[in-house]
Parts: sequence; C-alpha cells; structure tokens
Amino acid sequence: MTLDLATDVFMGYELGPEADSLNKAFVDTVRAGTAIVRTNVPGLRWSKGLKGRRVLEAFFRKELPAKRTSQESDLFSALCHASTEDGERFSDDDVVNHMIFLMMAAHDTTTITLSTLFYYLAKSPEWQERLREESRALNKRELEYDDLPKLEGISLAMKEALRLCSPVPSLPRKTVKDVEYEGFFIPAGSFINVVPYFTHYMEEYWPDPERFDPERFSPERREDKVHPYAWMPFGGGAHKCIGLHFADLQVKAVLHQVLLSYRWSVPADYEMPVDTSSLPVPADGLPVKLEKI
Repeated sequence: MTLDLATDVFMGYELGPEADSLNKAFVDTVRAGTAIVRTNVPGLRWSKGLKGRRVLEAFFRKELPAKRTSQESDLFSALCHASTEDGERFSDDDVVNHMIFLMMAAHDTTTITLSTLFYYLAKSPEWQERLREESRALNKRELEYDDLPKLEGISLAMKEALRLCSPVPSLPRKTVKDVEYEGFFIPAGSFINVVPYFTHYMEEYWPDPERFDPERFSPERREDKVHPYAWMPFGGGAHKCIGLHFADLQVKAVLHQVLLSYRWSVPADYEMPVDTSSLPVPADGLPVKLEKI
C-alpha cells in the first residue's frame, strides 16, 4: 500500500500487476546492503539484490522517455527537466538512481513506522482508544491537509514509535577533518556510523527507555530536547531526511482510517521479534487480532 501511495505521489503513476514484483525487488535490494558474502551466488542476499536492482532499473528506464517529454509536476518529471544555470542536466542514470532511492525511502521506512505503531498501540489499548477518540472528533473519514495538526496524539505516538524502532537504524558518515571524541582520535576521511537505534535507548537521555510513553514528547516534557541529537530518526544537519513531513502526513492518513474501522490487539505475553539484519522489521509478520467496529 505504501509503495502504491509513493508511486502515485512521486511518479503520477498507478501500479498494476507489477506491484508485487516491484515491492519484492525493493526489499531484496535493501537487504543486499547488509550482505556479508558479496558474490553473485544464487539464493544469497547479494544475488537477490542484484536481480532486484535490475528489475527496478528496467521499470524506471521504461518510464524515462515519457517523463523527459512530459510537463507534469511529479518529482520524476521534475528530475528529468531539472538543470543548472549552465544548462547541466541529470543523465538517465542519475534520474534512475535518484528514483530508486527516493521510492525506497518513501515507502519502506513508513511501513516500518506503521508496523511499530500498530504493535505498541495493540500493547497499549488506552493509547489506541485515545487516538481513536481524537480521530472521531474530526467527524470525517478522509483527512484534509488542515486536519493534520489536530491529530496531536498520533504525532506523539509516531515520535515514540520512531524512537523505539528507528526505521534507519544507523547512519553512515565520513569525517571531514581530524577529530578527538571521548579520548579517541578519528582522522579525517574515516568511515563512521551514527546509530539512532542505540542513542534512542540511552538512559542518560531517556528515562525508562524501554517503555512506550508518547507523553515524553509532549510540550510539558520534551525529553527529545535534552540534546540536539537525542532523537534523530530522520538524521540531522545538512543531510536530514527531506521526507519527514511526508511521513507524518502518510502515517496520519493511514492510521486515522484504521482507527475509525478497527480495534486490534495482541496476546498479553506477545513481544514483537525484530529482524535487524537489514532495516528493522517484524520478524514474524506481526500477527494482530482485528475487530471491526
């Protein structure tokens, strides 16, 4: 579903029967990023990733000629027509690479955030009911843009879900100058990882860090303000994710409609296993019990 939405928004394109193969291609390509054996051995992650990458490249290259000549306002068309003051434009390879990354980032991470929200709201029925009443108060099934700020409870719950399960668990960076950090010398050009999945559980910043507590982001508490990078699911600085507002819109639009139609739960003793071998996803598919309301 999130892939369908991203395709509509950023490409002006409605997926047909190719949706399942594209979704699998995205998953296989992302998971190849953490492959240990990086040789094209059939059946292993790297081989699946290479195959997935070919599927994605073929899909976007097929659409390129039409986007090069179109006057539409979607991002795919905009990339095809973008140029510098000197007339330099993106090559076909540039456009395809940008679109593959954009479409991955625009749907995969949102899916993880929604999955995490569904889990914690199943474990915390009082919060689920609070958000349901908030959505009911709008008295409309489909949100409009001006409704987004009114769903304050979903904002709090979403921020807490992003803290507890950061969709991008580590951020690769390279040092631009020599630096010393806590007694360690790190020379310029060193490859390092900043790890939100660790930082978001540091007890010096987050009281009772294992607990689902959306109120920690309320105006009265704002525990995320204790340090500029205590909460960083979207990164920070010059490379902060440009999709954070789109993610907020998408999560609210989806969760609002589900809250109006269903209650959901998990067994009291259920703990969601998380597969962190790539981006963190429910290892068991997150089975929930849905009740129509």
